[in-house]
Amino acid sequence: MQSTGSPTYHTSAEQKRHAQNVAKQQRLGMPKLRELLREKCRIRIINTRKNNVDGNRKIQLADLDNILRLELNELDEDLKLEEHIYEELLSDVNEWYALQEQHVEELFTELEADAIICPVCLKKPLQRLNYLYKCECGVQFEHAADESQLQQLIQQRINEHELSCTQALVFFIEALPASCRLFAICGSCDYCCSV
Repeated sequence: MQSTGSPTYHTSAEQKRHAQNVAKQQRLGMPKLRELLREKCRIRIINTRKNNVDGNRKIQLADLDNILRLELNELDEDLKLEEHIYEELLSDVNEWYALQEQHVEELFTELEADAIICPVCLKKPLQRLNYLYKCECGVQFEHAADESQLQQLIQQRINEHELSCTQALVFFIEALPASCRLFAICGSCDYCCSV
């Protein structure tokens, strides 16, 4: 007698693997369909990323372009301002040179042909009152020579010194007990004399 219970199947391991693969394919879908869906999804993600990045890049390029245009406009304005300032400075310098030349001309026209420039300050003329010579810089000394003789004596001392030394002579006033006298001295050689 045969029992009516559960039938006994004789399946091999290979048949079991095949059955599992078929069940898996039915559950997950066919391999070609799954790969096709995966590829379409990947392409859509890539395109979305690309559009977002390109959109941001376009926005960034537009912003960069606007910033560059603003900077160039500011640079143009700065260059115009700089050029204007340069022209003003140049006109100020030219005016200053003109005033200096005018001042020098006034100094020479103020000096008479026979006037002596003060050997101490080298700017103002010496004025003679009897035997006393005075300058606006505060220098005063006594000398018996007249103006032309005094100028010749000063030039003679300078020429004597230049024969042996290349440095300039310095003139100074020394107060002696009886009077103030004009002297010349050199800082580099031993030359010292009264005028």
